[in-house]
Amino acid sequence: MEITNVLSAFARLADEGGLEELGNLFTADIEWSMPGATWRGRAEVLSGLGSMRDLGHAGPDSGNRHVITNQEVYVDHDRATARSYFLLLSQGPPAAILAVGSYHDELLREDGQWLIARRQVTT
Repeated sequence: MEITNVLSAFARLADEGGLEELGNLFTADIEWSMPGATWRGRAEVLSGLGSMRDLGHAGPDSGNRHVITNQEVYVDHDRATARSYFLLLSQGPPAAILAVGSYHDELLREDGQWLIARRQVTT
């Protein structure tokens, strides 16, 4: 449950929160890869996510919503893997599906808190 909460918090904060709040969900050495880009380290990932906001794909001003579904979580001590699907929906009207893809995440438990250490995004 704690891990699905982290994944859901990411989706909510991508739409409604600040970049600093998003950064609290990542390890310091996070690696984020998606078609056309790979970002390494919390600062680079937050810069990249900020550029997505500048393009209007996410953030409070976008009106878009990230929806996470079909979550599978596998825990091995202080490490976990998670797979899920995502939909990026526009506010509308009418609402539209802007993107469909999947997340493959690796998480680590640091100081009792689960954090995203690696995220591979496919669309």
